[in-house]
Amino acid sequence: MLNGYVKYTDTLTHEVNSQNIAEFGLDIQKFRLTLPTAEFLTNAPATQDCLVDDYGTMSWLLTNSSSANNVNKLTFTYYNSSGVQIGTEDVDRTGANGAYNTYNAGTSSQVLHFGVFPGNLQNWSSTFQALVAANTIQDGYYTVQAKGGFPGTCSQAYRINVNCPGNKGFESIRLCWLNQWGAWDYFTFTKKSIRTMSNKPVKYQQSEGTWNARGYRMDSYKGGKKNFRVNTTEKIKINTDYISEDFNTMFEELTNSIEVYMLKGYSTDMTFKKLDGAVTPVTISSNSFTKKTKANDNLIQYTFEIELTKKFRTQSV
Repeated sequence: MLNGYVKYTDTLTHEVNSQNIAEFGLDIQKFRLTLPTAEFLTNAPATQDCLVDDYGTMSWLLTNSSSANNVNKLTFTYYNSSGVQIGTEDVDRTGANGAYNTYNAGTSSQVLHFGVFPGNLQNWSSTFQALVAANTIQDGYYTVQAKGGFPGTCSQAYRINVNCPGNKGFESIRLCWLNQWGAWDYFTFTKKSIRTMSNKPVKYQQSEGTWNARGYRMDSYKGGKKNFRVNTTEKIKINTDYISEDFNTMFEELTNSIEVYMLKGYSTDMTFKKLDGAVTPVTISSNSFTKKTKANDNLIQYTFEIELTKKFRTQSV
């Protein structure tokens, strides 16, 4: 089962089974990883941009019970900024790597997730770690592609450009959200961002003195209205760089998603931490989304406003 939804533009199939019961269902042929054109569970473009510390996953369906007709590894191929290949590695779909390593009725038709973005690779891949240390993957890119027994290549190649931060010092904001197919999409907003804090304090009338003494004692610093609790929230206005029309669908899903988070980048001191803000829940405050096209708008750039759903921690009386 997928925590997804069907759009009115998606293709539904109809068939009659042996008991002559009409059945309707979503056509998932493009997600069956048996051809070099097959897709992962995302409507994002096949080429995405990120920074070297960004986390992210990709997901796919296990739709066949035979090991000869399903994904048994992912292949990563690394390139420098000149497009020259500088490394490659395979990751087998095994129990040791956190996935099922058998094929039976219990493991087919399930969703598998794999961390394919640079932050994830830095956690475990010595090959990728060496490229980062040598500063050769920065401003380069790599591809990730599913491979199987038959045919050898069973998905399209997804390209991830590893960009360096801009020279203007803008704060990068990376969002993660639940997409149409019940998997996760990601985007890093690298242009100007503006943080705004607003509060709705709860007030009370403070006594001007105290009876907690031999007699009533007045204190000049007491009295008048005081804040009992300050409910402060933060909003961030974020901007994309100039992008193509291919991102329209995923941004439409962002504005409609019920699960949106802001992610911190790769860190080596995260062990056992709970309140470090690595994953922060947010909501999209922007209440409208206008699709832009090259024909209508020439240059395409989007602005969103997000609100951190957790209130600031402060003292309370």
